[in-house]
Amino acid sequence: MRAGIGRRINLAIRAAFVLVLLVGGVSVLLAWTISVGVEEGRQRSLEVQAIDRIHGIVQHFVGDLYIALQGRLAPDHHPPGVVIGELRARIAAYEALERAQASAEAAQELARIGKLTALLAELESVSRAAIGAAARGRPPTPEAHEVSAVVEDLHALHAKKFQRATDATQRQMLLISALYVAFALGGGLLLLFGDRFLSRNLVLPITRLAEAAFHIASGDLSRRVPVRSGDEIGQLARAFNVMAERLEAHEAQRLTFEAELERQVKERTRELEETSARLQATQAQLISSELIAVTGQIAAGVTHEIRTPLNSLAINVQLPRRELSAEATPPPLREILSALATVEYEITRINRILEEFVNFARLPAPRFERVEPVPLVQEILGLLGPQASAAGVSVESRPAGSVPSVRGDQDQLRQVFLNLAQNALHAMPNGGVLGVEWSRDGEWVEIAVSDSGPGVSESEREVIFLPFVSTKMDGLGLGLPIVRRIVEAHGGSVFCHDRAGGGAVFTVRLPVTGG
Repeated sequence: MRAGIGRRINLAIRAAFVLVLLVGGVSVLLAWTISVGVEEGRQRSLEVQAIDRIHGIVQHFVGDLYIALQGRLAPDHHPPGVVIGELRARIAAYEALERAQASAEAAQELARIGKLTALLAELESVSRAAIGAAARGRPPTPEAHEVSAVVEDLHALHAKKFQRATDATQRQMLLISALYVAFALGGGLLLLFGDRFLSRNLVLPITRLAEAAFHIASGDLSRRVPVRSGDEIGQLARAFNVMAERLEAHEAQRLTFEAELERQVKERTRELEETSARLQATQAQLISSELIAVTGQIAAGVTHEIRTPLNSLAINVQLPRRELSAEATPPPLREILSALATVEYEITRINRILEEFVNFARLPAPRFERVEPVPLVQEILGLLGPQASAAGVSVESRPAGSVPSVRGDQDQLRQVFLNLAQNALHAMPNGGVLGVEWSRDGEWVEIAVSDSGPGVSESEREVIFLPFVSTKMDGLGLGLPIVRRIVEAHGGSVFCHDRAGGGAVFTVRLPVTGG
């Protein structure tokens, strides 16, 4: 399993700490080396200064010696013993500096210092003898030159040592510069690598997680985060994807539940509406049945209590009218005949109302047979043709394909379409169009009777099929209820709606004959 990003970052921090310690250690070491080189340079400088002083004294002494050998002593001439003593003191101090160093070069210098000390002893005796001989014109001795040569040799040796120390210091400075450049480049590369590492393994995955979280918070539950590692960030991305999948599954379940709940609510609402409609229909049927029952009871009494006196009254009115002739009757009697005619008309109207009332109350059960609706309707239109022409009404029949037969009582269906056609004519006293259309709708035959009259308002449509509700001044309000009772007894339905262009349409739906 891959190491966690926390462990890798911890290792990187440790490595950086070790690198810092290493750089610090190297820097301290180089600083110490430079300090040692500076101290060595200072030591070489002291040695060179000592050799320079010794060399200067030797040169001055040799010069004085030459002058003395020529018999010309300088005013500031020092005796050879004083000069040699100063040289010994300088050489002793220089020897102390060299003995403090344990190196092969120091041993070589100490050997030369020993030789120089021996030469000084010889030079002291030679210089005294040479000065004495100068008075006799004798030449100078070579010991002074040998001392000068040894001092110059020491000076050259120290010059080389000083040059080596200077070269070593320069090399150390170059090494420090190279190390600085190397550490700077290495640090820059390390920072670049660390930035890329953090961006790729930490910043970018967290940014993707944040973007995915924002999309999920906005409702996009299909958003996922790519898993490209097995570290903590990868585990976090994997856990985030699992969470998103569960949220999406829960959301799908919620939507399914809501859809199912909505479907069930709609289904229950539809069932309640159907139940309510059935209850309303049942209630309307109960009311209608009660009205019919009450009407039947009233009709029985009306038939016995009203129609019999009306018949007697009609006979008594008809007898005087037959005896009296309008042409031979004087004017006073003509007024009586006119009044008798009015009474006879009203008796006839009352008998017609009573007959309609009794027919509604005692509507017989239909005698079913195969009935062709198209010829039946055309027969009725033919009967009403003269009446329609007299009223200025044109009759239009518009069949829509072949119409099958229906199962019903032909006399009762004739009464249905006759009532609807007469109502349409009454709705157009100033003329218009009486239209009849028939068509098949699946297992139903639809016959629509329309007029171009004023139409039926929405409030009137709800009550026009109820008994004793009429839109005419002289109507009893039983024509459309009789139509509805007959149609429903045949297993059909009747309803009213607006006609395009004005007017009303009454549509009768009857079931097609089976078999």
